[in-house]
Amino acid sequence: MRIRLLAAVLGLLLVGISTATAQMKYKEGAVERVVLLHILPGHFEAFMDDLKANIVPIREAQKKASLIQDYQMFLNTTRSRRDEWDFGYSLVFKNIAALDGLPDKVYELRMEQYGSPSAEQKVIDKRIENVHIVSSYLPREITLR
Repeated sequence: MRIRLLAAVLGLLLVGISTATAQMKYKEGAVERVVLLHILPGHFEAFMDDLKANIVPIREAQKKASLIQDYQMFLNTTRSRRDEWDFGYSLVFKNIAALDGLPDKVYELRMEQYGSPSAEQKVIDKRIENVHIVSSYLPREITLR
């Protein structure tokens, strides 16, 4: 009986020790989609018009529906090459789980903006005449423990 009790106590101690050493050194936070775009020469005004008319309303609707926590837009003020990114945006999500099923959740908001998939495709076809994606990242915020 004492041997079983001793074995049980030792087992619990080992579980406690392994759990303590397995803890993460940081706490996971928000996830951010960062996209960097190159605006083609002569297309800045058209891109900005599209941004204001089509993209910002969808971002605002996503924020209102709590699909994103926030979004930002930024310009590259330190370009060193012609083909470098000019414009960037980020979408802030609460966590990785917020990305699950996101396209289906955003579909209704997109259709409210564009009216139909064919109307949306026309806007997208025009958009790719103005910009191309340089890179896209999905960094995650961490807080050290």
